[in-house]
Amino acid sequence: MAGYCSNCGTPLEQENAGSCPECGVQIRPPEEKSAGLAALCSFLIPGLGQVYNGDLKRGFMVLLGAAIGTALLIIPGMIVWIYGTYDAYKTAQRINAGEVPFGATGGLKMILFAGLWFVASIVASVFLAVILLFIGYVP
Repeated sequence: MAGYCSNCGTPLEQENAGSCPECGVQIRPPEEKSAGLAALCSFLIPGLGQVYNGDLKRGFMVLLGAAIGTALLIIPGMIVWIYGTYDAYKTAQRINAGEVPFGATGGLKMILFAGLWFVASIVASVFLAVILLFIGYVP
């Protein structure tokens, strides 16, 4: 197998196919994803590496899993965060090997995702502060 069509994701049978047999789009050599950059993005913000790899849904799932896990017991959230970093790294390698369809990065999606993470972090901090004040905890 030679990889996937960058437009529709159809598996390509020939290495040097000129166009996709399904959608007819011209096949161009796939761009390389940086596995290190994907891991770094996911290490800094959970799920951002998945967004870099072109999988917004998976990025949201990693972010949500890390947030819920951290809110509940901290350790599960850290495990999801570490797994997300590993997953982003391995997925970028699989994209470069042609095992997974290439997904466009979309810098705007990455910026919006990071902004969402930032706003959610602030909201969660304020929520926690309100709960601590309500129960009378004073550090």
